[in-house]
Amino acid sequence: MEAEQDLNAARSQSLVRLLIVALLVVQLVLFPPLENEGACRALVAGYALWAAFLTWAAWIGSRPMPQPWRLLLFDLVVLGAMLALAGGFATPPGIRPLVDDAFFLIPVLAAFQTSPRVTAAMTGASALAYLLAAQGAGTGAGWGRTALLVLSLLLLGAVCTALTRVQRNRVRSVGVLLERSRELLGQAMDAEERERRNLAEALHDEALQDVLAARQDLDEARGPDHREALDRADRALKEAARGMRSVVGELHPAVLEHRGLAEAVQSLAEAAAQRGGFDVRVHRTPVPPSPFESIAFAAARELLHNVVKHAEATEVEVRLEAREGLLSLVVADDGRGLPQRAPDESVRSGHIGLASLRVRVETVGGRFRLEPRDPSGTAATVEIPLEPAAPAEGD
Repeated sequence: MEAEQDLNAARSQSLVRLLIVALLVVQLVLFPPLENEGACRALVAGYALWAAFLTWAAWIGSRPMPQPWRLLLFDLVVLGAMLALAGGFATPPGIRPLVDDAFFLIPVLAAFQTSPRVTAAMTGASALAYLLAAQGAGTGAGWGRTALLVLSLLLLGAVCTALTRVQRNRVRSVGVLLERSRELLGQAMDAEERERRNLAEALHDEALQDVLAARQDLDEARGPDHREALDRADRALKEAARGMRSVVGELHPAVLEHRGLAEAVQSLAEAAAQRGGFDVRVHRTPVPPSPFESIAFAAARELLHNVVKHAEATEVEVRLEAREGLLSLVVADDGRGLPQRAPDESVRSGHIGLASLRVRVETVGGRFRLEPRDPSGTAATVEIPLEPAAPAEGD
């Protein structure tokens, strides 16, 4: 979430920076500088290319952006150099050069970072840079006009700083609420898992045992006069026992506790293949015991259930491995592909399976992603830490 906010801030900053470029270009076209016009044009051209590159990088999002305060300092250097080189502009009396207005956009650029300190610092730097550049250029504007512009800039910066503080507090509040909601959903999922286990134990210890005892009684009571009816009852009980074993195995398989996660996922994949009518290939490596293996099993169960129900796949590949401190599970199919709605959006329509799985995985510090496959199908990847994260100092 924080990375996404930083990316959105960088994109907004890039658009405001393009506005600064536009102001400088209009300044050169309508009211050219009194001195060093060629140098000013070269400076604006280089700044425009640099701003265009930053905009492209921000919207593509494929490379890390420099620290925001460094970008803002460079903006100030360009504006100050422009003002110092120009020695004034051919503006009619009573009209302020557009370069002056560009200095007012620096606090606005800083405000997108939701850091009051950065906004306040860049406001002060903007005022100081304008003061030094304007007086050093010897434009003859006078201290009165310069002081008025500096005070106006400081006032705007103070407003931006206050808004930044409010925005930062809101972001923190939203983050706390989101974290709490994730914790609550994770606790609800844990409660569901406990209920599944209790139900599985009840089915195995009571109903399934009764069915098996009834089959044994039928074997003992089978005679020549009742063979056909008893055979029908025997087949029905066999089918009931098979179905109960399948339900028990999916709710909370004993193999997960006794033989480990790899065997449990193998059994789960084979059962899903029988129900869905597809071929399944399971690639697994030995994985160490983990306090989060029940989450990995629940993820495999949910993903395979979705393949059976929605994918219409003919081949499914399941990969389970432990590497670099992570438990990695991949379920890939050649079916219909990703649904139109993202997992988070499906919550609104009542389908919470994938959305709740995502939250549960992220609650323990893991990652969950869905990707399309070429030429068709979906690949779902779940990565979960093998061990809980160490608490931060001071927690």
